[in-house]
Amino acid sequence: MAVNPMDMFKIKGIWDRFCAAHPKLVPFFRTVRAQAIGEGTIIDIKVTDPNGKTFHYNLKLTQEDINDLAEVRGLITSMNPMQ
Repeated sequence: MAVNPMDMFKIKGIWDRFCAAHPKLVPFFRTVRAQAIGEGTIIDIKVTDPNGKTFHYNLKLTQEDINDLAEVRGLITSMNPMQ
């Protein structure tokens, strides 16, 4: 499947707008990635909708998860024309 360069630019614009609206999110993820991600790390996610209903999920990372995430990150980086 070929990647349309114009779609990449569109995604980049949407991502930039999202990051501008939530400026603490990317630094948070960078800190977590650098300091807290390893085998056995537990990621705990809680989402509350506007009506107050909550959704909760957690997962414990395995070494295979970490390897897969690193591979995906590498693929995304290699596809990014704006490096």
